[in-house]
Amino acid sequence: MMQDISTYCSATYTWGQFAPAFILVGLAAALIMADTFIKTLPKRAYSLIAAIGALLVACYVYDGEHANAFGVLACLGTGLSILLAYDYTKICCASIAGGTGDEGTGEFYALPLVACAGILCLTQARDLIMVFVSLEVVTLTSYVLAGYFRRNQGSVEAGIKYLVLGAMSTGIIVFGAAWYFGMSGTFLLDASVTIDTLRGGSVGCGTVALGFLMSVALLFVGAFFKVGAAPMHIWIPDVYQGAPTPTTTFLAVASKTAGFALLCALVSPFRPLAVPGIPVADMLITAFAIVAAATLLIGNLGALFQSNAKRLLGYSSIGQAGFILVFFVYLGGRFETFSAMYMLAYTLATAAAFFAVAMVRTQRGSEEISAFRGLGQTNPRTAFLITVSFASLAGVPLTFGFIVKMYSFIALVAAMQSWSCLIWLLPVMIVCATAGFYYYFKIIRAMYWEKPQADDKPLCVPFCTGLVLTLCAITLIIMGTWPLIRAMQ
Repeated sequence: MMQDISTYCSATYTWGQFAPAFILVGLAAALIMADTFIKTLPKRAYSLIAAIGALLVACYVYDGEHANAFGVLACLGTGLSILLAYDYTKICCASIAGGTGDEGTGEFYALPLVACAGILCLTQARDLIMVFVSLEVVTLTSYVLAGYFRRNQGSVEAGIKYLVLGAMSTGIIVFGAAWYFGMSGTFLLDASVTIDTLRGGSVGCGTVALGFLMSVALLFVGAFFKVGAAPMHIWIPDVYQGAPTPTTTFLAVASKTAGFALLCALVSPFRPLAVPGIPVADMLITAFAIVAAATLLIGNLGALFQSNAKRLLGYSSIGQAGFILVFFVYLGGRFETFSAMYMLAYTLATAAAFFAVAMVRTQRGSEEISAFRGLGQTNPRTAFLITVSFASLAGVPLTFGFIVKMYSFIALVAAMQSWSCLIWLLPVMIVCATAGFYYYFKIIRAMYWEKPQADDKPLCVPFCTGLVLTLCAITLIIMGTWPLIRAMQ
């Protein structure tokens, strides 16, 4: 059996598929070696080198022979999170070295590259062995990044909480993989394996099918932890608030991309069963609908009462995951394509939002929503760019966020044509989408309706922050208006 597995892996995987991951690991190793032996090079330059490397690999993955959307999103999110660290250097030095020195900060810029390499491998995984190894590369690196600010109590607590809960999710995945192998005799994630095992396998026993369903349920629970779906969402608000902002950005965009890539790999073998009346399909779609509804309600309603911007974006991440999970309710649809498209809109808007939070934190010393007060008067151009990002997250028309959120509703309506019992999910989505307008606009209201205090000086917008805010806002508007422009031609 092990020989069969190794034969399958060697026949399926090629060195070219993992070339981008090797490049990222090599770049990370070079940066760590430079951090050790080249003392004269400013550590801040490592973030630029690492960010440029990640973005170039994104271009390679997009144009390469083995192009994949989730891989591009992972590299894009990683590059943006490392680039944020460049403008966040002052806080990094104070929280790591305890002063203005940059000792110990070199690895902080290199570790996200290693995690991104794990995500790239995960997007190519077609068996549970590759899934587990890739996930461990991502999660172990993320634990270190979450608690990297050793002089910041919030970062240490975030790292510990993420470690404990992450270890639990890893255990669930391992247990599910063991049961999967025991019931099916293979680690392959394939439709033929799924159909054959659900029929009782080689022995034709119903107990085998029952055990296989339990293994799949455990694997789904582990994947829900990675995407921040209920009931495995409890780590997100605390970890997002306590972790360093560049790490939070990485967890919110790149790590979440890994979670949805895993979820697509787990769900794809069930696509041939997406026929009304088949018990497995009915069970799976009902489970996804319940998880999506719970995730939507917890994320969007929980965000209503937040006053900390990072914590608000944490609950926002949960709520956005709920809208993406709706694509999986339409089991027979192109959930891979639309979830990747939604993640692109979410990545651009969320990364821009965290750049804004980091800028306010660095210059006003606070991550509270109240710290955004008066930016519409002191920094009108920057305030407009931030407004576009939060408007896209809310789903305001003429933004990319509106387009992808509309696709989520369309996916549910399409699923209702075969499973009319899903109609109850539609009002839940409407209520949660409406709630998003309220809590996202709390920051917009602070910028335009609250007056700056006497000692509030105009923010000095760093070059990287201004560039990212501008490019993200332009992209969100272009992608949001492109369907309208095409319709008018």
